[in-house]
Amino acid sequence: MLFFLSTLLLLQQPDSLEAARVQARREVAEASASIKGESLRQEGDVADAIRSFSGLQLKDYGGLGGLKTINIRSLSSAHTGVYLDGIPIDNAQNGQVDLGRLSTEGLESISLYQGQRTSQLQGAREYGSANALYLQSAMPERSELSFRLRGGSFGALNPSLQAHWKISDLLAARLQLRALRSDGQYPFHVADFRILPDGSIRGYDSLMFRQNCDIKAFGGAAQLFFRPSGGQYQAQVQYYDSERGIPGPVYKQADTYPLSLDRQADRNLLVQAGGQQQLSPSLGLMLRARYSSDILHYLDVGELDPAVSAAWDYELRSVYASTAVSWKASSFLELGMAADFQGEWLQAGVNHSRRSLYTALSSRWTLPGAVMANLSLQYLLSDGAGRFGFLSPALVVSWDPSPEWSFGGFLKRSCRLPSFNELYYTNTAERDILPEDVWQLCTDWAWKARRGKWSWSAREELYLNYVNNKLVCVPNGSLFRWSVYNLGAVRIIGDEISASLGWDNGRLSAGGTARYIFQWAKDRDTGLQVPYIPLHSASFDLYAGIGIFRLDVQGFLSGTRYSALSQRREYVMAPWTVWDVKLSCRPVRDLNLGIRIRNIGDSRYELIKQYPLPGVHVMASAEWTFGIF
Repeated sequence: MLFFLSTLLLLQQPDSLEAARVQARREVAEASASIKGESLRQEGDVADAIRSFSGLQLKDYGGLGGLKTINIRSLSSAHTGVYLDGIPIDNAQNGQVDLGRLSTEGLESISLYQGQRTSQLQGAREYGSANALYLQSAMPERSELSFRLRGGSFGALNPSLQAHWKISDLLAARLQLRALRSDGQYPFHVADFRILPDGSIRGYDSLMFRQNCDIKAFGGAAQLFFRPSGGQYQAQVQYYDSERGIPGPVYKQADTYPLSLDRQADRNLLVQAGGQQQLSPSLGLMLRARYSSDILHYLDVGELDPAVSAAWDYELRSVYASTAVSWKASSFLELGMAADFQGEWLQAGVNHSRRSLYTALSSRWTLPGAVMANLSLQYLLSDGAGRFGFLSPALVVSWDPSPEWSFGGFLKRSCRLPSFNELYYTNTAERDILPEDVWQLCTDWAWKARRGKWSWSAREELYLNYVNNKLVCVPNGSLFRWSVYNLGAVRIIGDEISASLGWDNGRLSAGGTARYIFQWAKDRDTGLQVPYIPLHSASFDLYAGIGIFRLDVQGFLSGTRYSALSQRREYVMAPWTVWDVKLSCRPVRDLNLGIRIRNIGDSRYELIKQYPLPGVHVMASAEWTFGIF
């Protein structure tokens, strides 16, 4: 275990106005993006809810049950920690958390932190995440039943039921049940045109239907909340069971298109509990623990000869425990220390195990002039195939010179170990791959103002990421057999700019947000752009509300990308633009209706090479809530 002690010069105490402004900055403005309230309730799953977050690329492999992961600032999905009430979510599928599997029901907020949070009461593992996505559960405020039904294109049907109990002002509980089914069959075009030596053009453009994209899933959760004075505690149990087809890549071989017949079944159990308590005005304590079991059965069917098949069974069990203490040493200095343990055991023919110890110490300084700085140091000691140690320092600084303006930045080092999935989920020999080593440097400024019914805001973030031994994961024949390899050193230079405008007179409201993202992500040895990272991308959110109605329009634009570390023609992926439209209505307080049209322009596009996504499709929803007492 590594101990870290921060030192600083004695500084005068800031006045109360400056202290209040810094406190607001710590609790609100440090999140790069967040969604909560009615906007969150309108979304079906976490992947849908965060699509428009700045700097985020959603990887969607098609269909309602298709795998959905995220890539933030050209760092892989495994570099983004996903935390439910502060406890990390791990998953046995491809070493990445499937965000399409996580429901938004029962959540109070979803927040994205690039760099890290500056809270002293957080787990040691959180300090080592290059990016972090936090899902915060909402404590029920009244006793009620809520029934939601979503359905639409491709035979999609997604009912859910929630029961909330407010037992007392301090104690509450929630029970959730949900199901999902879809045949997943949607039309798409396949085309291939080539110029022959005589100058003529030959090719084809055919309409096909995506096959083997069906899913049947069931999930449930039980939660208990306890909020005594100066503390908050909660415990929950979650279960998820699914059986689905795994759609393969669409490619032409001879005169046929071999279609995947692979199947996958998952059974996932999660039990976790945690809480934090302010023991005194200067001392706080946090305790958390989790047990998870992920059982995966995969049927690998030969694409050219379906009679040739193989079955693969994997069971990953994981335990996690975390504790942290914070001490307010003075009016301007707060210290924190945390320690986490995680044990993982994989049964896959040959058994594998990994034990990891995370320790972290941090200091937060509140300086004159509304300046806040947080310095932390995390040490990871992991013992799997071989002992591995890694040191992760981080410095976060913010300055709020006025209520309208804020400036900040961070410098951080983080590590990503190869997952069990990348090492052992293979039908060949174990892979020999190295951990990623990432340095992040980011600066940002933000401005916001309000004048009467109008509000404006703007933000810009400039960042530099340097990745050594970058891991690239792409499907290799199916979504189960992934190709994983190290690129070497990668430099990523990015610029994210966003601006928003809003108007609200109490009954009518309208506004929008525009975002532009530049990402120069080059392999140092070849000078080529990293696969699947566009140089330019943008997104738009527009809304208008009147009375009980609200209209939302979202646009997503992506520039040219490459599916491999090459600029040859066959690896070029064309730019694409997709627009979504959503209309929602709340005729009475306890009834919420909505309809969403995805890809209303019927664009043909792919996020992953040879995995075509649906054209125009519709999802309608109705949610009815009524009190039970």
